[in-house]
Amino acid sequence: SLFQLLTGHQSAVGVAYNQPAKLAAFEAHFDSSAVAPLHLFGWVNEDKQEVNFGIAIPKFLSFLVYNNTTTPVTGLNAFAKADRPPVQIVFQSYHLMVAIGMTLIALALVSVFLWMRGRLVENRLMLQILVASVLLPQLANQLGWISAEVGRQPWIVYGLLRTADAFSKSVTSSQVVFSLVLFALIYVLLFVLFIFLLDRKIKHGPGDDMPTEYEHQKQLFTEH
Repeated sequence: SLFQLLTGHQSAVGVAYNQPAKLAAFEAHFDSSAVAPLHLFGWVNEDKQEVNFGIAIPKFLSFLVYNNTTTPVTGLNAFAKADRPPVQIVFQSYHLMVAIGMTLIALALVSVFLWMRGRLVENRLMLQILVASVLLPQLANQLGWISAEVGRQPWIVYGLLRTADAFSKSVTSSQVVFSLVLFALIYVLLFVLFIFLLDRKIKHGPGDDMPTEYEHQKQLFTEH
């Protein structure tokens, strides 16, 4: 999770240079040429071109992308409306993904702290949270794909080929639906299998195959 801070940052910088409309949608940044804040959360009002009910760090997006707080970030108004992605879903999926990543980092740090104090294995609540948190990377992965793929719209090849022009005329809509349903079933099956095996491994525990101290002493006594 800590390493994701670095790789995620580098990915976002790449988006800023290669797909600027997507980056603007990530942060609902509309001004065509202004320094940009970094939102922690919020709700996008596309009609008024603002983020409501949110908290933002002023100029921090400019700092993350350009390493200073004075360089403008290209906003959505720099693009024709037909070339902009749906902002609300991109904004929310992106920020939920980041929130999950920060939550996983926090859980890791708290777990290390408890482990160093010798209190992790006896903290039942924390162990239950850690078991449930196994689902979070899966959810973050899906949210990341949503923000990446929806954020690229209306392009299937950014700036070159529109999604509307990219479909095959020889493939019917029913065939597309069938393949999507089939892929969905396969991935659901794999996910259920993953959870089943993970649950069995967790319940088995790391020490079930090792003899207890009592059994070890008993074996030594018998041998002597």
